[in-house]
Amino acid sequence: MKTNYLFPYSFKKGSGIILVFSLLALLIISIANRDYDVIQLSVKTFALIYDKAGIHTAYFGLTENNIIDEIIMTVFIICGLIFAFSKEKIEDEMVSKIRLESLVWATYVNYVILLICVIFIYGLSFLQVMEYNMFTLLLFFIIRFHWTLYKNSKLNNYDE
Repeated sequence: MKTNYLFPYSFKKGSGIILVFSLLALLIISIANRDYDVIQLSVKTFALIYDKAGIHTAYFGLTENNIIDEIIMTVFIICGLIFAFSKEKIEDEMVSKIRLESLVWATYVNYVILLICVIFIYGLSFLQVMEYNMFTLLLFFIIRFHWTLYKNSKLNNYDE
């Protein structure tokens, strides 16, 4: 089966290592910067939309911003996509089927959880839920896909 949309297998290990470190960094920064910006990398950045002096919304301008979280989120998303959609060592139709089923399963689970959050979480807490929601679909897919591959490899070893 042709899988032109997948990254080469050689990308998997490096992106996986960086993915784990960026996830840890996101968690650490999320906890450390909860009330005050303890970990900072403030620079002037171009923004499409931003709050000007906390008074009104401005468009297309420069603003001072702590970009550490944007950098780590960007690294996490890129490495997560590369890790999730890199070929396996043996990429056959069974792996493709597991990949598709895992993606569908992750989408269902992600949106069921999001729906529950929409119904029961309000205010600024919901904004934090949406921030985490950016990553959950990717994480659910990676976990489900690799868990299913692991179970199938154990099952195949048991059959032999």
